Amino acid sequence: MDIELSELLASLRAEIETARTEADGKDVRFKIESVDLELHVAVEKTKQVKGGVKFWVLSGDLTGGSKNTRTHVIKLRLSPETYDAQGQPTTVLTGDDVSDLIG
Repeated sequence: MDIELSELLASLRAEIETARTEADGKDVRFKIESVDLELHVAVEKTKQVKGGVKFWVLSGDLTGGSKNTRTHVIKLRLSPETYDAQGQPTTVLTGDDVSDLIG
């Protein structure tokens, strides 16, 4: 099953937000400084009216792909940010170890 890069990032954001919310008021929390991802992606250029380039994150067996599909490895370093009611940046803390979500 392949997933659009935007869907993967939205899901990761939601999981981190859930972990952060569940950590509220806990004695032990983890500060997230960065989230490093290494992804295998297929790049698809479309010629439709709303054409453009799509990045599909690949999962499963990469050897069975189409001969017309080129795969690439991209690395992303994400730095989570949240803001308080006054619009000031705050530290992102979570009570859950989310390393299994990104590895």
